[in-house]
Amino acid sequence: MRPTYQYGAADVHFGQSIQLGTSSPIDLSGSSSYSIGFWLNPRAPAYDGVLLRSGTSYSIGLHGLLPTLQLPGMNTPQCAEIELLPGQWQYLLLVFESQGTTQGSYTLWANGTPVIEGFISGPTTTNAPFSLGSTVDAQFINVAFWSTALPEGERLPTWDIPSPSTHLAACYSFVDGSSNDVSGNHHNAATFQGGAQVLMVAPALRLINTGVQPSPRDALTVAADGAPFSVQGWFNLDAPSDFQESSRTLFSCRDRDSGYGCSLGVQWNGGGFNLEFKLDTAGGSSGWGNSIHLPPGTWHHLAATYSNSTVLIYLDGSHDLTIPCTLPVLANPVWLFGATYSPDTAGSTLSDLQGYLQAAALWSRAISANEVQQYMSQSPADAEGCVAYYAWSSIMLTNQVTGNPPVLLNTAFPATVSTPPSESTPPPGTASTQLAVEPSSARLEPAVRWSRDEVPYPANSPLSPDQIQAIIAAYEPVLASVPGALKDRLRSLFRNNLYLGLSKGNGPGGMPVGAIAGKVEGAAYVFYHHTAKGPVECGRMELAVDTECIGWVVSVAATSLCLFLTVVGLGFSASRAVSSLSKVVGESTPLLKAIGEAAKGATSGSTVIKVIKALYVAGTLGKVLGDMLMGNWVSIALNCASLILMVVGLFTSGGAYLAVVLAQLLINIAVLIAVIARKPSNCC
Repeated sequence: MRPTYQYGAADVHFGQSIQLGTSSPIDLSGSSSYSIGFWLNPRAPAYDGVLLRSGTSYSIGLHGLLPTLQLPGMNTPQCAEIELLPGQWQYLLLVFESQGTTQGSYTLWANGTPVIEGFISGPTTTNAPFSLGSTVDAQFINVAFWSTALPEGERLPTWDIPSPSTHLAACYSFVDGSSNDVSGNHHNAATFQGGAQVLMVAPALRLINTGVQPSPRDALTVAADGAPFSVQGWFNLDAPSDFQESSRTLFSCRDRDSGYGCSLGVQWNGGGFNLEFKLDTAGGSSGWGNSIHLPPGTWHHLAATYSNSTVLIYLDGSHDLTIPCTLPVLANPVWLFGATYSPDTAGSTLSDLQGYLQAAALWSRAISANEVQQYMSQSPADAEGCVAYYAWSSIMLTNQVTGNPPVLLNTAFPATVSTPPSESTPPPGTASTQLAVEPSSARLEPAVRWSRDEVPYPANSPLSPDQIQAIIAAYEPVLASVPGALKDRLRSLFRNNLYLGLSKGNGPGGMPVGAIAGKVEGAAYVFYHHTAKGPVECGRMELAVDTECIGWVVSVAATSLCLFLTVVGLGFSASRAVSSLSKVVGESTPLLKAIGEAAKGATSGSTVIKVIKALYVAGTLGKVLGDMLMGNWVSIALNCASLILMVVGLFTSGGAYLAVVLAQLLINIAVLIAVIARKPSNCC
């Protein structure tokens, strides 16, 4: 079975390689422009390792974790100054712009940032097929070749398979488990050598004799008040050792004092797992089960519903067991995933499992059989009656309904499970489909890239010179850990993009073209998509409290999210973005409070950082992405990995990536500055 969040990846270790077709899909003579892009997950530092090669003198590689580039005619490979991160998905893009016969300029981009640049003439021609790996330990997806130099606006990381076009020469995606060229040009399939293979990779929460407790702040009473409820999730279990109990709990709800309640899990029979449901009441203990002999190390989906004194259990989307029983009402309930609470046991838990959990959900109603199947492959976070949903597909572990983090007992931690494609069939009633992101009718302008010409001070700036200098000064601490040769370039880029953004801050509707911002009109907040022809209404959100201050906070939250999603390269339509934003902003009082507090400071670079950080801490970025992208492999596997790279690591450790992202954000920061600066007088 295939868990909710899973994607294929080409997997190579040292000594293994993958040949992409039988010849080069692009002209490498230097007389034609081209681009090559791919997603990379380096698992360990590789010293002078090769990621992508054609012939003996053309390669993109790593020195340690520093990207390297070697083209025919170079004496030695060039090396970047910014390191990649191990164990994270990152995007590399090489763009060659021909400037005549056998000459041109080249730029290697890492995660939307140029890290190696130069000019070369007279390269020797090679038509050798490209290959992945041979001297690295890494995974790859979406290896694409274009017969053109991608324009500036298309060089940021994009998560989906490139759209077929006249310039897309070849693409080996691997995400669906196959090795075929998916560009439509029908190049020969990839050839795996030395043991390289495609693996299906599923992010999940690793549990080893431990458990997970939903946040006490969520005050979950489902399965404790006698009313209907449902629970569901994906699991992948290890075979237990001889020193462990045979029972393994997946979900349980027990009273903290008496231990009464129920638990749902499996029992090891020596060769496989059987279903097991336990009930403890004042009248005694009962148990039910079904001999299904599930082998260890495989993914399965388990769901249970309770209504009208009946428990229905579904395995892999199909009804498996009907249990007539009446669940007790619990005065002090304790929910646990991966263990059963027991007040009489050392450590207070029983039947701990060893394995993985993913996409666990709790409902305050009994869901139907069709809904069980539907939410095997979709996020239920915004479905009626869903009170808790934990994707556990990245280090963003929060309840995506409330934003509250769970309590990880003992050694629970994020991890991944890799299985061959043959062992990862889709769940019943679903199909493996590719993401189609709706194009936006108006896009925010991309940032300047390492321009040698300084952008002049904007005479029409909406901010005073003192305010501008304060923003520039707030950037200096961020540069502290940037490699020396890069500091001046980032400083210049930051200033240029700030000036350019301020000089173009006003479009026909008072906002830059592409921005989504709005205002309070009556008892509603109206979102406007600012196009070249002026603002167009693209959504409304009813306000529980009709105040100017609430409207301002909503504006800051919505604008911040739209700007940040643009910076990390996610294309979006106004209708889809507003639909997702309305749910998040309209239902999260803690988020609005955090955004409001962050935005009440002075209009400076540090204020903007605080606003974006507040959005992350609330779990909002991941939730909006999941809503916008409909929950397929792209939305979690790559977007969350990229958010980890471009958000989590940035705000917890700072460094070069934070400097780069903020430098890119400045082209559009005028929008956010303008919204923050409109703070009403009653928002003190």
